[in-house]
Amino acid sequence: MRSVFGVALLVLAGCASGPEFATPSLNETQLADLAKRAQTPEALGVGVWRQGGGMMLRGVNELRVSGTVTAALSRVETGKPFEPGGKFAVPVVLASVNGHDGVRVMLDSGSNQSLCGYGLARSLELVPIAGLGTVGAHGIGGSVENRPSLASSVRIGGLELRKLVTMIGPDVQALRVQQFWGSSRVFLLGVNLLRGLSYLTVDSLRGEVVFGVGESYRTNRFVTRVPLGWQNNLPCVSLAVDGQGPYSCVVDTGGNYGLLLSRAQATKLGYWREGKGKVASSSGVAGAGLAATYNVRRAVLGGATFVSVPGRTIVIGPEPAGGQMLIGNEVLRRYRVTFDFRNQQFWLEN
Repeated sequence: MRSVFGVALLVLAGCASGPEFATPSLNETQLADLAKRAQTPEALGVGVWRQGGGMMLRGVNELRVSGTVTAALSRVETGKPFEPGGKFAVPVVLASVNGHDGVRVMLDSGSNQSLCGYGLARSLELVPIAGLGTVGAHGIGGSVENRPSLASSVRIGGLELRKLVTMIGPDVQALRVQQFWGSSRVFLLGVNLLRGLSYLTVDSLRGEVVFGVGESYRTNRFVTRVPLGWQNNLPCVSLAVDGQGPYSCVVDTGGNYGLLLSRAQATKLGYWREGKGKVASSSGVAGAGLAATYNVRRAVLGGATFVSVPGRTIVIGPEPAGGQMLIGNEVLRRYRVTFDFRNQQFWLEN
């Protein structure tokens, strides 16, 4: 199977991890290096055209796969290894990028682009694209300016993405994962880039990912199935909280949290009031922000009910995903999760 896509230069991300307080940016030396190594879109075999106030790239993000591919998840510490899915804080698989093997790739449905830090991009020989300037990423911690580049090949087993547009950003903590022997740099891959597949299954219970090709997804042991929508190329489902809603909720496999509520939602539901409650740091692709923390009493997704869900609300600065609710991998990893692209369904299974 071969699919070729265009891409708008915009990033929206909500992935989150531990604390990091400085707003990150590429320094002058890094920017100079990226400018020196940049090649024109024409030299890279990429088409460019303007649409509205932005730019579009054509002939990029080419997905090639001949059959269904299964890959093992790489262990990412949660601190709770004996809980369901407790060995996999976020879904990370090993890949080959530009011929470099053993690269840790995070399958992040909370980002609508691929992204990596400057240090990893340099070691993987990603080529900056000249003439496109910077691209803003909006997520936990605020906003950050990234530089677009091209990865000529990203391989996960028998699946390959060619001419993958990848944003190069500062080396923030959210672009690292904690493993048994220490932290490792990761390459973020937006799940929306895989919509040319029939389905994508992330199974943290069994430690594997399935990239489905051909037939529609089928199972006889599901907990629930709900319609899958897309907003700004982020996957969304309908979620009820404490009997209110339903709310449009972004599915964020790259976020190691339970539920993330906007300030308005958390206030309405009685979980947050300015100047009150517990506050902790929360970091994402744009650095760090302060978050109120609490437990959400009850959330319902189709036929699945979650109780006492760890929740948080970013209390200072821009809110991820434009203030939408997000459900993170602290909930999702307890299930076999399937994005059924062909039928636009979202599945949770035991």
